[in-house]
Parts: sequence; structure tokens; C-alpha cells
Amino acid sequence: MYLPGIHILPVLCIVVLLGGCASAPPTTATIPELRARDAAETPSPAPPAMPAWLAAAQAPPRLAGLDRDGEISNDEQGWRRWVYGAPHRRLTLTLYGLPAGWDGLDDTRLVSGHYGQLRQQRVNRVYNSDDLSLRFVQERLFDLEGHVTASGAYLINRPNRRPLYETLLLTLDGDRFIRIEAASREQDTTALLRLSKRALAEFRAFEP
Repeated sequence: MYLPGIHILPVLCIVVLLGGCASAPPTTATIPELRARDAAETPSPAPPAMPAWLAAAQAPPRLAGLDRDGEISNDEQGWRRWVYGAPHRRLTLTLYGLPAGWDGLDDTRLVSGHYGQLRQQRVNRVYNSDDLSLRFVQERLFDLEGHVTASGAYLINRPNRRPLYETLLLTLDGDRFIRIEAASREQDTTALLRLSKRALAEFRAFEP
């Protein structure tokens, strides 16, 4: 097709080039920017069926001074979770592979994108409750012993009850996510994040 004074093919090429430039991510971004962008751009997590390496994974009977209370797994979604507890403290460690379609993303986008999705799940949980309120105390994206890691600290309030402190530690280890969540009404988020980092180090040391 030809229009006077206009060649369709060059125009299309220009549009494609401009579109490509517009979609290029910035070279630097803060964690809120990464979280908002990557949570929107990455597909919803749908981990593959449980692979052999995950089925064979083990966790220690005691982690960060807490005794193991049990284990939960989901074969269809491909994740395993170990639950640890003590009076006034709870900690869970969840292990799973990368969701389908995420293989080509770099480590920073993998962690920040998935953290954004986990953050939104917390917001939805509170939003759908009649009597809960949520305050974000701290959020960070950082390097933890050579692994891209995101952490979040939250304060959950319910009328006539003491505040519940919760933390999330999410890190990437090769082609798998390690997620550690802790909660307490006695210890603040600083202590819970310290507990979670200790649990992560002990879990890695326990693995063969």
C-alpha cells in the first residue's frame, strides 16, 4: 500500500523502534519503583509441579533456636514449607522454584517482582478484613551474602489486641526462592528480621 508522500514500512519501523525505547527499564530504580513495575510486568506466579530436587529437600529439626512444628507441601504448585515455633514466636521457611516464564529475568527483577506480589497479598488480606489495619514499617532490597534479597517489616493492628509484628525475608538462591516469614507479639520487627537472617544462614549450612 502506498500513500502520497508516505511509505508505510518506514513508518511502522519508526513506531516499533519508539515502542522498544519506551519499554526499556530505567538503569536504576528504588525498591518501590521496581516493585510497582515488576509486579505489573511479570506474570502471576504459577510454579511448576514439584521437581525432584524440591521433593528431596530437607530442613533441620531446629532453626534459629526454634523447634520444628510441622511441614506443609503443595505438589501441584510445587512448594514446601516448614513451620517452626516457640512461645510468642512463629517462623516459616518456604522453598520453591521459579514460576513459569520468569527464567529470562535478572535476579533483581525476580526478587523485586515477586516481593511486590507477596506484598500485595498482605494488603489484600487486610483489605478484605473488617477489623485489621496494616502499617509498613520498613522495606529494603539489598545484597545478603551475594544473593539479591528483599525484606519487609509490618505492623498489624486489631481492636482490643496487642499489635502483631510480622517480617518477610525473600531471597534468590540459584533457580529457587527461599522465603522466611516471622511473627510475634512480643518481639519487634528488628528482632524478627535478625531471627530470619539467622534461620536463613542455618538452613543453607544444613543443606548438603
